[in-house]
Amino acid sequence: MPQVSLTRAELYQLVWAAPLKRVAAQFGIAGARLAQLCDAHHVPRPDQGHWTRLELGKPVRVHPLPAPPAGVPQAVPIPSKPPTASKEEAAPPRAAAVAPKLQVAERLVRPHPLVAEWIAAREQQVRKKDKVYDTRLKRLVMPMPLTPADRRRLRLADAIFKAVEKQGVQVKKGDRRELLMERGGEQLTFQLRYRLKRGQRQLTADELRWRGADTQKWVYELYETDALVFEIKTWLPRGTRTEWEDSKRATLEQQLDDIVAGIMTAFPALEQLRREREEERRRSEIAARERRERENARRLDAARFRRLLELASAWREAELARAFLAALRERLPPGSPPVAGIETTDWLAWAERKVDEHDRLGSDPGSILESIAEVTLWTYPGE
Repeated sequence: MPQVSLTRAELYQLVWAAPLKRVAAQFGIAGARLAQLCDAHHVPRPDQGHWTRLELGKPVRVHPLPAPPAGVPQAVPIPSKPPTASKEEAAPPRAAAVAPKLQVAERLVRPHPLVAEWIAAREQQVRKKDKVYDTRLKRLVMPMPLTPADRRRLRLADAIFKAVEKQGVQVKKGDRRELLMERGGEQLTFQLRYRLKRGQRQLTADELRWRGADTQKWVYELYETDALVFEIKTWLPRGTRTEWEDSKRATLEQQLDDIVAGIMTAFPALEQLRREREEERRRSEIAARERRERENARRLDAARFRRLLELASAWREAELARAFLAALRERLPPGSPPVAGIETTDWLAWAERKVDEHDRLGSDPGSILESIAEVTLWTYPGE
């Protein structure tokens, strides 16, 4: 039986771009058979009701493509002939069940507002005949009238914009004139550009004079080809397709359904990514708060111990002062003359009061614990 070989990544892109039955029909096999191949090669599939929820604009869960377990090959062989179909499977499908292919208009009759703006801007630049800076080529270029390739690009952009806006997506320019698609608070940046190639260009006579006679006669430059590339520039989870381009196998016109499906798949992927980042940020904030609380508890404990040491030092100093006063009282002769007009007995009484105030253990033991409890993180600033 003839077979078609796909990589796991290619199969993953297909089953997340369209319903399983529609993808299976492209290979002429039953949807159940394609589901078996996905499961056998560990390629995740959308959950039940995924496409209905997506159509209604409700959030969906996108399962990333995991690395293959040991022994699971990267290539997925798919039979090109269907298995024996049951009566239900053999019955002709309803017309409403087959979605029509998106088409690119042959002429821009009522272009999308952004496309109309681009056309008007180009016509104005051509009339002014002033050079404009090309951000892709990174140099000044003379604006030219729209070529057939330019008109094809505009028609493709018009078809993509109108197709996604029918599914609730808003297409607009950002604050830095970047192109945005927005739905449900999620944004993605994109571009529809010509493929660039690097080639040699001979220097002009003026360039040779300016650069000097010893310089090389040519330079490498980028130039545009007629091939188009549609690219989602916003970072998406691994395994999500972000680029489609003209190739020998298919033009962008032929990939229009896949492009629109890829855009619509990107929004739930972005939402899931945002939720994961918010959850990670929440966990980080909780961890940071717990670290701060542990550090504050450590600092408060150290400050209270410092207060305890201060009170213990005051007690030691008071004990030393009492011993000193006792020795002083023994050595003072009876009837000692007043000092600074104050009797000796008054001086000794004053000293004893100050010692008692300094020694809280002797004067008010209960206040010691109260003093320790009153310590805060700001009692000893700078520590």
